[in-house]
Amino acid sequence: MAIAIVWIAFSILTDGVFVSDRNLTNLMRQTAMTAMVAIGMLVVVVQGEIDLSVGSFLSLCVTVIAMIEVSGVVGVWGSIAVALCMGILVGLWNGIWVARFGLPSFVATLGGLMLFRGLALALSGGRTITGVSDQIRFFGEAFVTGPALWVFIAVAAIISLWPLRNLGEDSQRRRAFVRAGLGFASVILLGWATLSYRGLPVPVAITLATAALVSWMLTNTVWGRHVYAVGGNRDAARSAGIPITMHLMISFVLIGVLTAVAALILVGRLGSAPPESGLFLELNAIAAVVIGGASLYGGTGTVSGVLLGALLMQSLANGLSLLNVPTAYQNITSGIVLMLAVYIDVLSKRGGKLFSRP
Repeated sequence: MAIAIVWIAFSILTDGVFVSDRNLTNLMRQTAMTAMVAIGMLVVVVQGEIDLSVGSFLSLCVTVIAMIEVSGVVGVWGSIAVALCMGILVGLWNGIWVARFGLPSFVATLGGLMLFRGLALALSGGRTITGVSDQIRFFGEAFVTGPALWVFIAVAAIISLWPLRNLGEDSQRRRAFVRAGLGFASVILLGWATLSYRGLPVPVAITLATAALVSWMLTNTVWGRHVYAVGGNRDAARSAGIPITMHLMISFVLIGVLTAVAALILVGRLGSAPPESGLFLELNAIAAVVIGGASLYGGTGTVSGVLLGALLMQSLANGLSLLNVPTAYQNITSGIVLMLAVYIDVLSKRGGKLFSRP
């Protein structure tokens, strides 16, 4: 509903430019990178932890990819392998400090934020590195077209109707119909925007495929149930024999790998590695997770909610940019919307009481 209100308002204020097929395609492409990182952030937050280092690590990963591309030492597959290996190593680094050494994730990843940003600036010398190959630019600029696009839309439509597979009580039935209806409407909008323009951006396809996989893993596997159990009640999870250390390590490795994929998308889209890459990315990812309904205390959150949260935040930025609103006021608006969204969620959980008791 919030997204619908924002879209209607910007459509009126921009004389329909906001909902044009070209702008919607650009909006999806802009959302893809944040959503990719936010999916990994969700898995970390659901377990009651947080990762503040993703923006700095993305900057480091983008810098390394660009330097490898410029050197020509390895091909495109070598660059991809290096990026993914960096994601695994950084995830292990953060996971060891949190799960093994017992540091609060806020402190451990805050140290990573400064460490990785410093390494990125040291490697790049504070300058923008250019000269990325066309093969890497495929991840940020290419489009899925033709039969492959139709297949992707058909699969997305089937997945959107998946909540209808098991209808139980009336309340569950209503919730399933609402989720399926919103999902199917989103697929129709996605199909219209992509088919009437140049196609489906590759970054969007990668992000949606990742979201579908992670969502399925969280809701249909033992690992997913353990993730929610660790965040819901860690003492009870430990008593039940759930390997908490292993799950925390996996979650930090997952967000590291997904951040590396986001780095490939960004460097492919820009064709270069600016020193300010990933600035405030961690805050945008956390905002998407929180607006999407996840609790920072752990135990709750869905991938679909994260996608909606990322889309809402990026819709605000996109619409305000079309209206030529200065960046300072864009940040102010985004901050107010974030606080209101979280407050409305808290308000609903405490029965509509406006004020909390100290």
